[in-house]
Amino acid sequence: MQISVSELKTARGKVVGIGRVKFPKTSWFNHEIPLLSFIVIKKPNGKYVSTCIHLKMDGYGDTVKSAQSDMAENIWNFLDRIFNNKNSKNKCWLNMYELSKGDEISTTLWDKYHAVQFMLAEKGVATDRYTQLQSKIAELENKVKELEKRIKKKINDAERRESISDIVRSTTVEYIPTTEAA
Repeated sequence: MQISVSELKTARGKVVGIGRVKFPKTSWFNHEIPLLSFIVIKKPNGKYVSTCIHLKMDGYGDTVKSAQSDMAENIWNFLDRIFNNKNSKNKCWLNMYELSKGDEISTTLWDKYHAVQFMLAEKGVATDRYTQLQSKIAELENKVKELEKRIKKKINDAERRESISDIVRSTTVEYIPTTEAA
């Protein structure tokens, strides 16, 4: 391979995958959030950290999936807070833009993300899976529609929170492990 596996090492551990999350428009969150890219790192202690590169937000877990879910919850809480808080909603898009600007941390993460993309490409693995991506986004939008139907039927708060959590856990619309490059 032309790109060395050593390119996947970071100060936090070794990159084990890349992906994207999508937060859909809903009746209670009527904003079009673009796809957000993330990277998953296996830490030396065997645990995982999933980091949204655009918003520089982490999620932690014992598995890749649990780290991704934790990251998605953290992103959702952030989005809900900045878009629905009267003190920040007038500058919510500016806040997201400012967070997405390049700095030393995000440059390193993007470099690792791109290293994975090119390593996968060298092995013939496509990372531009637009048909699959659109299908996953459609599934997510259908979950939202089902939840909104249930909400109209007056589900209780606990059921509503669990349904929203289910949607948030489903926001990972693409994940490609680095093992596909091996």
